[in-house]
Amino acid sequence: MNLFCAKWFLQPATPKAVGLTTSPAPATRLTRVKRWLIVGAGLYVLTITQSIAAATLTIHVDNVTQTTGQVMVAVLPGEAGFKDKTPAAAAMMKAAQPGRMTFVANNLDNGSYAIRVMHDVNDNGKLDANFIGMPTEPWGMSNNARGNFGPPKWADVRFEIDGDTVHTIELSN
Repeated sequence: MNLFCAKWFLQPATPKAVGLTTSPAPATRLTRVKRWLIVGAGLYVLTITQSIAAATLTIHVDNVTQTTGQVMVAVLPGEAGFKDKTPAAAAMMKAAQPGRMTFVANNLDNGSYAIRVMHDVNDNGKLDANFIGMPTEPWGMSNNARGNFGPPKWADVRFEIDGDTVHTIELSN
């Protein structure tokens, strides 16, 4: 919006400001209040629309076999999040319980995501690996993707959120 439009919206119109030669009725305080009420109503509608557009992601983690340690879930936004270049959109952690565990991430924007899950059995805060780098603790990714000689690729773990979504991941053992 250019400066003239911003001034017109926030200030009462005068013949000089709009280039009129005849004098219209002067703007009153009530006119200004109406303008601010319209602005406030517009902002309120935008806020409600954004909260309606926010999605909930329910994540079921299956095949939890041990009761020790923590199960950690990270919801990663886009390919940059998957490559650890941006922070997780949501990160959750719960004490391990055998069977199926459920995690819920609220207020996610629609878009592409990946999910990374690990069961930190010994509770040391990291995914332990053997001498060649293969994980020795249970882990899983969205779409139950598994990599060949390394972690899975973005194309294999990527999924779309367009409204409320449910995703099930089975841990490797």
